[in-house]
Amino acid sequence: MNPATTMENTRRKVSRRLLPPLFVMFVLSFLDRTNVALVKSHLADDAGIDATAFGLGAGVFFIGYALLGVPSNLVLHRFGARRWLAALMFVWGLLSCAMALVSNPTGFYVLRFLLGAAEAGFFPGVILYITYWFPAADRGKATGMFQAAVAVASIIGNPLGGFLIGLRGLAGLEGWQWMFLLEGAPTVILALAVPWLLTDRPEQARWLSAEEKDLLARRIEADRPGEDAREPRRVRETLADSRVLRLMFVYFAIQIGVYGVTFWLPALVGRIDGLGDVGIGFVSALPWVCALLGVLALPWISDRSGDRRGPLRLALVLTVVGLLGGVLLPPVPAIAALCVAAFGFLGAQPVFWTVPPTILSGAHMAGTIALISGFGNLGGFLGPYLMGVAESGTGSGATGLYAIAAIVAVGVCTATTLRWVGGPTTPSREERTTDDTHRALRR
Repeated sequence: MNPATTMENTRRKVSRRLLPPLFVMFVLSFLDRTNVALVKSHLADDAGIDATAFGLGAGVFFIGYALLGVPSNLVLHRFGARRWLAALMFVWGLLSCAMALVSNPTGFYVLRFLLGAAEAGFFPGVILYITYWFPAADRGKATGMFQAAVAVASIIGNPLGGFLIGLRGLAGLEGWQWMFLLEGAPTVILALAVPWLLTDRPEQARWLSAEEKDLLARRIEADRPGEDAREPRRVRETLADSRVLRLMFVYFAIQIGVYGVTFWLPALVGRIDGLGDVGIGFVSALPWVCALLGVLALPWISDRSGDRRGPLRLALVLTVVGLLGGVLLPPVPAIAALCVAAFGFLGAQPVFWTVPPTILSGAHMAGTIALISGFGNLGGFLGPYLMGVAESGTGSGATGLYAIAAIVAVGVCTATTLRWVGGPTTPSREERTTDDTHRALRR
């Protein structure tokens, strides 16, 4: 069979086999970490959790996330993804169900911290896992399809959460308790199937032929960093690398925009008169429809053109503009502005994650991806906390959104310097020849 046709068939097999379960896993992950946003007022009434406590509890998730991401990714790299990801899912699913037991701020903080610790290895682990299976020219699209789960989780999660909250009184439980129980249980169930749904490495895939395994391995090996991107021997060397530091800050800026909006979007939508829990859930889903477009369109453009910096800068600029519009405009136009922000901050992420594999490889890449993810997700702590402090101090989250927009704006400037990051930015001659040959054969 023609090598171009074989490679195209291999790409399709890998995508069809691995991306759907990873996508569903991320949908459940995002629901379990963010569904708390819909029950802010209910927790205040039933558990005495005010705006500041809620912001701290929503954000403390990312403290546990930041602390355990690196060791978790190193375990995954050494022992394989199937069983490790399954174990993480099982634990965080149980913790998500346990959120139904929250009765005071202390319990809220503890469970959110433990939930973050359990989920710490999932996202950076999957980003690392994608580098095992997809050549560099395909990683933007693959990561975009995986991260589309964030938008889909928010589109279905807000209306679903609103419906489940409406079950108040059933079997003596409040609606918010039913929401945590019924959204955490599917995670536990799916975790039991993950070892059979995933394959650790291409050479272990019984569903690929020997020729397909060999061709895929050679393409991925060709994308490994050159000698100029040597692996540092110590964590201190990694932290002294200005490229890594810049990547850490850019991802921090993206995440503070994501979670600042995610945890407070329902409250912003609540400014529209006449909406109940279900109505707030549906309107809150609108920005995520735009986010879905961004997470699919921007990495496709980036992979197609070979340009990483341009789409990344555009996405961050749109995020800043949308955040400011969410503050300055009346309620209905403000929701439209947040749609622009969502298109930007979610579309930025798959483009961003094409860069770290061009710097390091092996165990050091595993640790660096988790380091960037963990530090960046501290924005998930600071974003909700800023919003909570701003609301408690001023009665409005506007000041917090201004601060978040300013941080993202600095991220735009930092992203501009990423031209100094090494690694392939355009397809190799072999990649172009193979792809062109395949397109010619199709015609």
